[in-house]
Amino acid sequence: MNREQLFRFFFLGVFLFILYQILHILSPFYTGILGAIVLTLIFFPLHRLILKKIGVHRANLSSGISTILVMALIVFPFIFFSWLLFKELTDIYPTVKRFSDLLSTWHQGGSFLHIPGLEQLEIKLDGLLSLVQLNLQAVLTGLSKNLISFAANIGKHLPKYALILMINVLVMIFTMFFLFRDGPSLFHKFKELVPMDEKHKDLISTQLYLTVTGVVRGVFIVAVVQGTLAGVGYFFAGVPSPVVLGFSTIFTALIPLVGPAAIWLPISIYYLVQGALGQGLFMLFWGIFVVSLVDNFLRPILIGSRAKLPILFLFFGLLGGVKVYGPMGIFLGPLVIALLIAFVRIYKEEYSQKS
Repeated sequence: MNREQLFRFFFLGVFLFILYQILHILSPFYTGILGAIVLTLIFFPLHRLILKKIGVHRANLSSGISTILVMALIVFPFIFFSWLLFKELTDIYPTVKRFSDLLSTWHQGGSFLHIPGLEQLEIKLDGLLSLVQLNLQAVLTGLSKNLISFAANIGKHLPKYALILMINVLVMIFTMFFLFRDGPSLFHKFKELVPMDEKHKDLISTQLYLTVTGVVRGVFIVAVVQGTLAGVGYFFAGVPSPVVLGFSTIFTALIPLVGPAAIWLPISIYYLVQGALGQGLFMLFWGIFVVSLVDNFLRPILIGSRAKLPILFLFFGLLGGVKVYGPMGIFLGPLVIALLIAFVRIYKEEYSQKS
């Protein structure tokens, strides 16, 4: 090993060590930084329009306006609904408890369905539940305990969580401003450092951008729309804690093969078995023909063929990403899949053809 090779290895080792330390320093702010990157990518076309109207020479002003607009459209409503979510968490416990007690009465031989003429349905439901050995009472009791425990934990550590949320929001706003202002130049500088052919770098960057925007449009926005529509249905049906249930519907809508029906369907069943036929049927029809059907026409319009990810890969990318990275895995999982697909295409174009 000559002196030049030794210097290269030494330089690479020191560079990787410094890079690791930088990532470690930034680790407490990953949520805010990643949120800023995602929001900047989504709203950058809007920022271009603002920049065009105001003038390229007034980059600070246009970046400030873009940041304020994103805050007004996304950040502030998120903080407001988070506050409503915590406020209603404890209110939902009595409803879950009543449903659990109702199931307890049923298993002890009491009457469960209070709708005239549906006694045979009760017998069939009882036989079905016995067949699959599904203990709904235990599930709901555990759910109610978890809700109370979660609410108590948040209440106990509310100042801590509020401080963390405030720091992440400030980091996100601060980062977003500079990404709007300096994002394109930073991207081009980073792109120049990547030791790959220009067309390969373009392929990877395009794939990543399309994946982020596709996932946000096809998954997140659809989930928010479904949760909002479900929340409206809960409100008009007189369901307690519609904000909590609306947020819960958003989260279940993000989970493949689960969807918003995991929330509105049990609510429909609850009202039906309680004899509240109007509320139960309203929630059932609202869930089927409004909340669930909106996914069928809205998702293809929003995502189209942008991400160009196989459905199976996207499925495992979402589930595995959430499991490994937490909530941010909704974006990171598909991004890793997108990187894999981009590198497979590069291999197919370059190395496979040559061999």
